[in-house]
Amino acid sequence: MADEISSDRVACDRVRANARAARVPLAPDDAGRIARAVASVAARFAAAEIELPLETEPASFLLVQRREISP
Repeated sequence: MADEISSDRVACDRVRANARAARVPLAPDDAGRIARAVASVAARFAAAEIELPLETEPASFLLVQRREISP
């Protein structure tokens, strides 16, 4: 069922969409850098079939967290 909901592949477009939804501005290269940084973790979670009960998608949480610590 997890395969039906989301992919273990983190795409730049998905990161950009989450940033827009969270109203977090990203520099042109940020989406690719973020996608590469979290891709291996997402792949490991998918391979282990780990399910986490989260209210928000992990990428969205990271974007909001990043926004809160920005000066």
